[in-house]
Amino acid sequence: MVRALENIQQIVYLLAKQERGNVMKQRARVSREIEKTFAIICQVPENGGYALPQEIGDPSDDFFNEDEIKSVAHKFRALSEAIEAEDSAKVSQIVPDHIYRSAILKRYKAAQPPKRSGLVLSIEDYRHKRLFGGKNALDKIERIESSGKVHEFGETHGYLTGTLVKMDFVQRSLSLKLLSGNTVQAVYQDDFEPTLLENARGLIQIHGNIQYNEKNDPTLISDVDDVTELDLSPIAIKHFEVAGSVISVVPPLNFEIELDEDSGMLSSSSDFEILVCAETRPALEDEIDEALRMLWLEYAQENDDALSPKAIELANNLRARFSMDSE
Repeated sequence: MVRALENIQQIVYLLAKQERGNVMKQRARVSREIEKTFAIICQVPENGGYALPQEIGDPSDDFFNEDEIKSVAHKFRALSEAIEAEDSAKVSQIVPDHIYRSAILKRYKAAQPPKRSGLVLSIEDYRHKRLFGGKNALDKIERIESSGKVHEFGETHGYLTGTLVKMDFVQRSLSLKLLSGNTVQAVYQDDFEPTLLENARGLIQIHGNIQYNEKNDPTLISDVDDVTELDLSPIAIKHFEVAGSVISVVPPLNFEIELDEDSGMLSSSSDFEILVCAETRPALEDEIDEALRMLWLEYAQENDDALSPKAIELANNLRARFSMDSE
């Protein structure tokens, strides 16, 4: 139950960030103000089972905005129903930013009990109408994730990940075998040839104008402007910078990197509920740094009088782990 609640709470936070126009941000860690405003309030459990009524936001809170909270609650309901119906187009309409969509679907998956536990999670409205859940919930999420590669338009800018099949040095073209098994063609510039040759056997990412066929499968990458190797080795954070000061992390924070083979997105999580998503490793590292700076400024450096009990616990854990280096 705790696992489910924690992940549902994170879904609400991400939808709240989108509601406020932050859809282009890749950092999944939210600000303290959003955490306070959109906190899920659990009511007394119902008799005869594990049903736990919940509400979003506390009307007595200074930041409470009824219209904003209603909008986020409506999107959470609509999104849950869209996943239940396996309506990938509706899911994309509710969460148009693919980075946020990937992070939110990851949270829906994490909220589900392990299949071998024999338990199921059901999200219902106040009339006990099921919005999403059941034994096949994970399968539905995975099919939605898989369909995320479908694009409404014939072309779009982005990254594709795969391995080199062949290169034509005269035409400066290559064939890239994608994670899906399909092959796309790309035309590159001389500048990218060293990177391509150095990573001839490993995974690479190519950024450019991706063109799709009538089945919405990528077929060609034109106007290539970036070629980089895909490094999935863990990221260890021993220190980071905030406004010119160096903050040490003891022991270091370790971030394992996961590759979603359907969307091509990278994600990583670590202590303090940090979850970041990005298309490339450098972007992932930037998001980790931004998340750590936010934690340091909004929690570790904040006066306890301005924090809730749960936030004070987080702040104390951060202070025990983070310290500012002396000059």
